[in-house]
Amino acid sequence: MQIFIDITLKTLEFFYSIGFHNYGIAIILLTIAIKIALYPLTLQSTKQMAAMQKLQPKFEELKKKHKDSPDKFQKETMELYKKHGVNPLGGCLPLLFQMPVFIALFMALTSQNFKDMLAMSQGASSFLWIADISLKDPTFIFPVLIGLTTYWSQKTMPQSAGQDQMKQVMLIMPFFIAFISIEFAAGVQLYWIVQNILTVAQQMYIMSKHGKV
Repeated sequence: MQIFIDITLKTLEFFYSIGFHNYGIAIILLTIAIKIALYPLTLQSTKQMAAMQKLQPKFEELKKKHKDSPDKFQKETMELYKKHGVNPLGGCLPLLFQMPVFIALFMALTSQNFKDMLAMSQGASSFLWIADISLKDPTFIFPVLIGLTTYWSQKTMPQSAGQDQMKQVMLIMPFFIAFISIEFAAGVQLYWIVQNILTVAQQMYIMSKHGKV
């Protein structure tokens, strides 16, 4: 894992050099670069979720038709997906690729190497009201923003067929994520907030251009 931490820190150093010599801005630029790199996957994922949303009426029909036969329901559901070229797991691809990036960034920003970099940067560790982005936000503003932007990003995503239970989970998720992020380094919190905002922007753009596909 150390190699991923080293790569992340080197990448941050590059964005630091072009980001007004501030590591908060460097994290924002890194997040933007990641979202741009993953855009093709995000586009495909959103199209898949939109296609599944269109199948909702047919999905509900199958659910009523085979309410006493789960096996037939599962079989015909998969046939429905196949007929319309829908991959029920297609919406997970961006998340699968973002998780290793998040883990590497989390470990990098909490590493001693990063703290040493900040110590040598002469004030570049501060961002907005945060004195040191390697420490948690003492005001809890960032965790609150994480919760709000997580909820916002969920609202912009197409709801796939058969997600009645998932809707309940999604209502709780922003509170849960905000809570667990309280102890994260402010740099990690900043990445999460910017990533959510960019996700909203991408989803809105994609749906305006491809939502009817």
